[in-house]
Amino acid sequence: METTKVSRNRVRRLNTRQRKKLYLGEFQELLFELRVQFRTPLEAGAYYQVWDPLILFIEARGLAVAGLGGRFPLAATDGLIFAANRGSPTDADRAAVLAWLEARPEVLSVAAGEFTDAWHGEGGL
Repeated sequence: METTKVSRNRVRRLNTRQRKKLYLGEFQELLFELRVQFRTPLEAGAYYQVWDPLILFIEARGLAVAGLGGRFPLAATDGLIFAANRGSPTDADRAAVLAWLEARPEVLSVAAGEFTDAWHGEGGL
């Protein structure tokens, strides 16, 4: 993800409409990265037995996912978790996704990254 630095002075000079359009200030949206390693490499059928319930769980929390795929057999995967509509996932959302994946017997390890700016990368406000 490309990093864009936006100065706090610039944000203060923008009006509400501009901040909303640029996802800055009070309209900033965050996401977190998720990395999953499986006990044994999964073929398509076994992967979708994990994937389909995971998507239902994530959508039930008002979140969406990008990534979490790859070439089969799949030993590990990573992706991004973000709010399905405007907003950001919460610490509770991140903990719930981690707990759900850790409870799966197919999963060896799971890790979630820190919250980062969904629109402006690491350099966001």
